[in-house]
Amino acid sequence: MGWIKETGRDLRQLKKVYEINYLLAVLANRGFHALFVYRLSNWLYKIKIPLLPLILTRCIQILYGIDIDYRSSISGGIVIIHGVGLVIGEGVVIEEGVTLYHGVTLGRKRQGKVVPNDDGFPSVEANSVIGAGAKLIGPIKIGRGSLVGPNCVLTQSIDAETLVKISQQSYILKNIRSTSTS
Repeated sequence: MGWIKETGRDLRQLKKVYEINYLLAVLANRGFHALFVYRLSNWLYKIKIPLLPLILTRCIQILYGIDIDYRSSISGGIVIIHGVGLVIGEGVVIEEGVTLYHGVTLGRKRQGKVVPNDDGFPSVEANSVIGAGAKLIGPIKIGRGSLVGPNCVLTQSIDAETLVKISQQSYILKNIRSTSTS
């Protein structure tokens, strides 16, 4: 069963990168739990067992606030940090060694059954990091080894080993104590 092997790769990546004990990950890591249930659900979907994949992934959504569509394609060796608010759409492809933080959305531009030619799902190549709150929308590719910083919204592809971040110039800073109350 390939899904068991992929789950083992997830555990090894957690241990390698974050030095998380296997037992601790199995018992208490919600990112690992979400990936485990995704892998089981994806396998059930592929062998044409109806309804159960949807029920299992909804349980994880209710428990942890992590929504991974069982029809997406996620390689082994993935790490989910915190996870709450993570959304992975049905056509998303994620390669090995990717780290996903909380609040990340990987999805289409529009909703509905009909997918226009200019729409689709993102793919994230190996060893990339997607920062907290980042939104990757549409048929884009995140190149191998790239880093998408927190709260970035991407609607176009980026090359391998690219850093995307929000410029500090886009922030408005104001001292809230500067208004006097005489």
